[in-house]
Amino acid sequence: MKKALLLLTTGFALVLAGCGNSSSSSSNSTNNNDSKYKTEMTKGNSAVDNGKYAKASDHFEAATKLKKTDKAKASEKQADNLVKAKSLMNQRKFSDAKKALNKVIDQDNGNKKMTSYAKKLKKQVVKIQKNRNNYKLDIKNAKAMIKAGNGDQAKSLLEQVTKAKGIKGKYYSDLYTQAKTLLDSVPETTTKTDDTTTDANSSSDDSTANTDTTTSSSSDDDQSNNPAAKGDFDVEKREVGGKEITDQDIANARQQLTDQGVKTVGAWSDNDIIRAIKNAHADGRTTIQPSDAKVR
Repeated sequence: MKKALLLLTTGFALVLAGCGNSSSSSSNSTNNNDSKYKTEMTKGNSAVDNGKYAKASDHFEAATKLKKTDKAKASEKQADNLVKAKSLMNQRKFSDAKKALNKVIDQDNGNKKMTSYAKKLKKQVVKIQKNRNNYKLDIKNAKAMIKAGNGDQAKSLLEQVTKAKGIKGKYYSDLYTQAKTLLDSVPETTTKTDDTTTDANSSSDDSTANTDTTTSSSSDDDQSNNPAAKGDFDVEKREVGGKEITDQDIANARQQLTDQGVKTVGAWSDNDIIRAIKNAHADGRTTIQPSDAKVR
């Protein structure tokens, strides 16, 4: 009887010891996972600090597998979208890049540094898009000028594009190539026609000369409304409302005329455009009209 009681007591003690060991083992495993989770999160945040977002994503993913917290999941998504956004920017897919950046910015429980960087990057994307639209507009206007026979104006506009800051960089190099190719194709301006006319007039007889003088005088009367004929065709000061009228302002004004259906925009000189900008400003408008080019 004593032996049986002794065996029973010993067995119960072993069971209790086994349970204690199992509980201790489970606790140790949990503590070990927590430690590894914290390590991976720390490494991920460190990678973010160094701008290594692909590496950060790997660490956040590892942390998520150890412990599925909202913070780890959110950080991983942010890092993935930053990697995606930068890749899309390099492909000049700026609209898609902006969408990826918005996801980073709007991410709940995210990493504040990644959110801040995404906002900064989004501003850069917006600026790049604006610059690209302006360069495209300049190229379009230059083509219209060439078609209208205003090669000198087209050259001036295209040279502005090809010399713009950063134009040869990865975000604009395609537009630089377009502008440079178009610039190289602009024909040289010649004065052969004027020389021929001068020679012909020089060799003409007195009666012809008198006829030309009469015709010229009549022509002047017919152009009484022409600013140049009235001697009012002065060089306009490139300033309005206390601000400088930039080359980009002139290009934008040309586009406004084009959008209004003006077919001869290429024939307008920069002086005409500057005068139109001033007249529109005087009327409280930011959009010029064809009639704004008149001298007031």
